[in-house]
Amino acid sequence: MILLKVEDGKREVDNFYLTSSFSDYAGSSTVTRDPVLNTMSLISNTKIERLFPYEEFVIEIKKQNWGMFKPGDFNECYIGTASSKCGIKDDAQGEHPYWKLLREDGYIQVYSSEDGKQWKNSGGDKITEAITSQGFQKKSDNPFVLEDYRVYKRSHVTVLNFPQNTIAVLKDGYGNEIRRRIFDENLQCEIFLDSCMKGQLIFLDPSNNVIYTSSIMDLQYGDIYIISPYELEIIYHNSPVSSPTMLDSLSEAITIKNVSSTNDTYSNLTISTKDESEDLIQLSFDGNTFTDTLALPEIKPKQEIIVYVNIYKSINNHNFQVRDFQLIIE
Repeated sequence: MILLKVEDGKREVDNFYLTSSFSDYAGSSTVTRDPVLNTMSLISNTKIERLFPYEEFVIEIKKQNWGMFKPGDFNECYIGTASSKCGIKDDAQGEHPYWKLLREDGYIQVYSSEDGKQWKNSGGDKITEAITSQGFQKKSDNPFVLEDYRVYKRSHVTVLNFPQNTIAVLKDGYGNEIRRRIFDENLQCEIFLDSCMKGQLIFLDPSNNVIYTSSIMDLQYGDIYIISPYELEIIYHNSPVSSPTMLDSLSEAITIKNVSSTNDTYSNLTISTKDESEDLIQLSFDGNTFTDTLALPEIKPKQEIIVYVNIYKSINNHNFQVRDFQLIIE
């Protein structure tokens, strides 16, 4: 039995405002980027806005505080629809270096923080229209300086494949219990995170007997884990992959190794992929014939199998999800 991270929670791998073309968000605004400090600055008293086609998300933002506000000065981050917007604003009433916006079940909640760990809920709203945009706006002689911008898929960690009524306990890196949740009839549970953190997951049966205890892990919004009966190791660039890893190119080779601690032979396995984009991902054992799925009759203890991966990027994929997918072995 082994707990595997099968999906990374990041919806976008990179900071959109640092890596995208200015034409993707700047419009007629005056914007600069500092490649040394990795910051983006909005200079003009206007807005910058990007396409944002996500219905569920967590956005974490770090920005520079101004310290002083003249009457009417403000800076804000917002989520927009065709007819409205909802967001968070700093003004003379107060400012914070960290913002968080999340949307689940049609509701947007906004938070502020002094350290990016302890968050204060600043309100929210229900948005029934489709999300179309995300942007920043300011009015001040000061530039709005964005230091960090991260987009995640959802506000919780999901764990799959434990029996119904199994108890999942989340502890921080010091052993303090944060919260516990129960696995449902779909053999999954969702554990809300207040922030990305170092933590540990402990699983108990309904009688509170420990079934499995993980190591201390880096947990982030949106991560998906699965408890697997197969002790298989994925090797990429000669190193074991312990968490989701981006491939360096659209054509790669990975190795699957049977590392069973009880010398089990695994039979009749199917290898496939899953992702959230329209990219075509195909697999091959020989590097010539590629298909959506592969049938592996067996893999013996210590045996290694090479799998070739080809990714054909969709013309509709304008974000950073390329090369971000699940490899499924069942």
